[in-house]
Amino acid sequence: MLVLFGGAMSLGAQSPTSASDAEQIAGLMADLSDHTIKPADVLDPNLAPSERDRNLRRFSEPNYELSLVPTEGVPAITGDSVSIPVRVHFDGRDGNTLDAGATAQFVKRNGKWYFSSFDFMSWPVFLIVVLVVGLLVGICYAATVLVLGSKLLRQGPLGVNAVKMFFPFFWPSLFRRVGRRPD
Repeated sequence: MLVLFGGAMSLGAQSPTSASDAEQIAGLMADLSDHTIKPADVLDPNLAPSERDRNLRRFSEPNYELSLVPTEGVPAITGDSVSIPVRVHFDGRDGNTLDAGATAQFVKRNGKWYFSSFDFMSWPVFLIVVLVVGLLVGICYAATVLVLGSKLLRQGPLGVNAVKMFFPFFWPSLFRRVGRRPD
């Protein structure tokens, strides 16, 4: 929590209105991290009910650890919305964890700052794509080794091919070999 305080202190060098806004935003992040305020109380009250429910579902487990630390401080605030890069650590006790860099979005309503959403709590799209692609590559590799191995076994003892079939570099020649009809 000292990091949040330090982040708020470094924001004090900004303009007077920006400083009070920055302090309020730093306080929102600290209060949400410390459980001193309910997530529903710091979420944009103007969100559609379905969108509020989707955002609040991330906090459905009452026992969670959350740490939001601004990575670059709060930029100069010149309007009614601001985006702040943060480091998010979330441990949901139900196995749901996240430790990543994200961007927290804030919006000002009637002079008070709110989180515009809790989208910073979701897995980054890039990480999801890498995970899916990695799983698909692994499945394809395993399937190819199994198919090649079964075809090679039909032709007799594997010999050196038992090792070669695990290296994709050798697959074209091995598939050519199993594709030939025995003489």
